[in-house]
Amino acid sequence: MAISVVKQYSVFLINEPGALKNFAELFVRENVDVIAISQDVRYDAAVVRLAIKYEQEISHALTKAGFTSVKTDAICLDAPNRVGLIRDIGSVLSNNGINITTIYGTAGAGTDSRWIIVVNDITKALNALEASGLFN
Repeated sequence: MAISVVKQYSVFLINEPGALKNFAELFVRENVDVIAISQDVRYDAAVVRLAIKYEQEISHALTKAGFTSVKTDAICLDAPNRVGLIRDIGSVLSNNGINITTIYGTAGAGTDSRWIIVVNDITKALNALEASGLFN
């Protein structure tokens, strides 16, 4: 299991064919690896949330390309997939008075899962998750 801090960008896109492809080309040009992505579409607009490694930077390129974005620190939790994992993450955080504002992730056919979690107090959340012993 690994817990790390990553950067999450929330970016507003027009909901039309090719918008995500054109947006993703920016990351290729800047050589930035997207480690997780989520998209929420409402009518003619979309909010794309994506996570990149903390040491990478894309803000300047997003602004230059005309995208409106918000950058937030997030927790990346890589853990063996198992029944109850999301409940346990929620339990550890809620028991420590930490609010989850965004969560998305995946668990493939194998044994691994990756979760991106945005919370109201990242330092407290990191300490609580590491101290819980549930994710070791």
